[in-house]
Amino acid sequence: MSQNRGSPKGNFDLGKYIIVKLRKGKTNFEMVSDPEEAWKAKKILAEYRKKENQDQALTREDLLHHPDLDLTNIFPTYDIFTNVKKADRCTSEDLQEAFETTNEREVAAEFVLDGEFLWTQAQRQKWVEKKKKQIITILARNCVNPQSKKPHPPKRIEKAMEEARVSIDLDKTAEEQIETILKKIQLIIPIRMESVEMAVKIPAIYAAKAYNTVEKYAQVKKSEWQTDGSWVGMVSLPAGLQMEMLEKLNKLTHGRMQSKLLQN
Repeated sequence: MSQNRGSPKGNFDLGKYIIVKLRKGKTNFEMVSDPEEAWKAKKILAEYRKKENQDQALTREDLLHHPDLDLTNIFPTYDIFTNVKKADRCTSEDLQEAFETTNEREVAAEFVLDGEFLWTQAQRQKWVEKKKKQIITILARNCVNPQSKKPHPPKRIEKAMEEARVSIDLDKTAEEQIETILKKIQLIIPIRMESVEMAVKIPAIYAAKAYNTVEKYAQVKKSEWQTDGSWVGMVSLPAGLQMEMLEKLNKLTHGRMQSKLLQN
């Protein structure tokens, strides 16, 4: 096993890392992982899976050649164990039978794809707080009190979330949770999302991909495919997200999309 870079009982502090478990057949395998780097990798893979034409499961080769992932950051060693705490390493025969390879880097890729990462409670709470702040920021920027027409202070939104006993989902982006959370805190405080309406036109060559991007940010109220293959639509979206959507559409279409802000 020539690709090892250290040992859990020797060259690094096991207390700084987490255990990743993966069961293959009747055998349980374990590796040691950097929790921060593993979390980053999981988020990158989640975004990658959401892209168009990625409806099939990612493969080991996909991960090994992904430009934004480096397994050497995720795993301080490529040692593979049957029990990390007992320092029981598996054999080459174990790897060959379970993974059809003895290349530990290839096996490590499968751990990232299908392994169970044993995050500590402290780590989970840290990431929950980070995502909670993102959600509060989005709500404070895009919502108002319909009675006063003024935005709520972030602290008031945070208190309303606590009173409504809002749960933060680590497997979803902040944006994906806004609608559900907004409905819950509307039972506590008067609040609504300020929206804008836009007309958007996308050239035919970019229309299919751009339409998917539009749907991620906005509600498509009117949609029309032109004879030349271009797409024209009228959309409604939170005011604070319009610049982000336009930036993505401009990048995707190389500046060839057109948009116009409409009067509500």
